[in-house]
Amino acid sequence: MKSGRLAGWVAALGVGVIALTGAADQLRNVKNGEAVPGFKLPTMDGEPVDSEAFDGRVLVLVYLSAEQRSSELAASDASEVVGTFDPDLVSLVFVTADVVHKPYFEKLRAEQGITAPLAFDADRSFYAELGLIVFPTTIVVDNNGDLAHVISTRGPDYPHVLDSYIRHALGEIDDAELADRLKAGTVNAGSPKSQASRHRAAARLLREKGLMKAAREELLKALELDPDDFDIRLDLADMDLATGDADQARDLAATLLEAQPEHRRAKQVMGIALYKLGDMEQAEAYLLGALELNPEPARARYYLGMIYEAQGRTDEALTQYREALRSLLNEPEE
Repeated sequence: MKSGRLAGWVAALGVGVIALTGAADQLRNVKNGEAVPGFKLPTMDGEPVDSEAFDGRVLVLVYLSAEQRSSELAASDASEVVGTFDPDLVSLVFVTADVVHKPYFEKLRAEQGITAPLAFDADRSFYAELGLIVFPTTIVVDNNGDLAHVISTRGPDYPHVLDSYIRHALGEIDDAELADRLKAGTVNAGSPKSQASRHRAAARLLREKGLMKAAREELLKALELDPDDFDIRLDLADMDLATGDADQARDLAATLLEAQPEHRRAKQVMGIALYKLGDMEQAEAYLLGALELNPEPARARYYLGMIYEAQGRTDEALTQYREALRSLLNEPEE
């Protein structure tokens, strides 16, 4: 089904489906045991930080994103963990591409007492060389300059895992001891619901990077841990929509609506699936139903606009597109 020019115009302004998406603990461009690219980057304090200054030491690099809670927690945890080691053996450097958010990082560092340098990767060249997948990403470089370990995102076991990885890179523990430490940490990582939540968050980040297969695997892990969570099932249905399996998305949404007929998000997914399957009348009904309960209606209005445009109801389509934009921009009603 082809979308019209009006829908294309709106999608170009960002009203299309917003992909939400942890990730496997890896980098795209550097594998374990390979040399980590060197860097020389300006810092918040004005002095450049050069990777050569850390030769012979274990280096912990934490790539952060501005205004992201998991990055804030990783920054705090990494500072605390690395602070327990001899500074002549282990160093810490934070990196971010979000140069325009310098005031945010200044405040964060001051509030949390962070003293490790924060380097600015303004053109994302270091980001590209590494092949980062998610934020935050923590990279442990051994004293030979090779990649030892990667931690993608930040879970509740992050301090324990980072401490274990550093000790392994230093040679304080061997592979077997590392495995035992990580296994012990996993046992105490939290309730099934909290573990499911982490897998769901990982899936959102993976989907954002276009790694749909890996994202689905994370969602299936989450569903195994918390099979009664509607949102996990709807995440799977939403992924079906993104990968072109509207039939499966419709069937899954229908199952959820049998249990909770007024579930707003299930109605929205059902409406989008039916639109993609060409059932405009039923799609409109479900999307209008979703709007009645929907505090964030931009997506439902966008697809209503698509339906009306396909039916030649141009004025109604424009109204829905405008309302979708107004909602996204958080503009008051006139």
